[in-house]
Amino acid sequence: MANSCKKRPCCICRKWFQPDVRQKDRQKTCGRSECKSELHRRNCHEWNNRNKECFANNYLGKKIEQVEEKEPEEEKKEPPPVLPSKAGNVTLPTSPFILPNEIIINEYGVKGLVIIHYLARKFVAQFPCRNCGVP
Repeated sequence: MANSCKKRPCCICRKWFQPDVRQKDRQKTCGRSECKSELHRRNCHEWNNRNKECFANNYLGKKIEQVEEKEPEEEKKEPPPVLPSKAGNVTLPTSPFILPNEIIINEYGVKGLVIIHYLARKFVAQFPCRNCGVP
């Protein structure tokens, strides 16, 4: 039985290899573990870039869940003064803009602060400032 697959270069290390007959034209790497893991890393990176919204929505949901878990504990005692970088043990992401966190927490709560912070980041990312170069 003749091997129908011809040799081809590995897409990572560029060494020539004989692809597995069962893989037909799908095999991209030579089979070395380093090449396989690098191809997997590249594919994951591309998938993550194409699906940024999925991660942003998951991130917002997880932050809101953290806040909801902490709220019943905080209602029993007086709330301590809130630092700008932390709100009820929920660490806010660093950002190039400044929000009045204390005012937002007093008016809308920590959950509202997380949502406003998320929306502000989305607006800044979509409409970058041309004068100061902030993305």
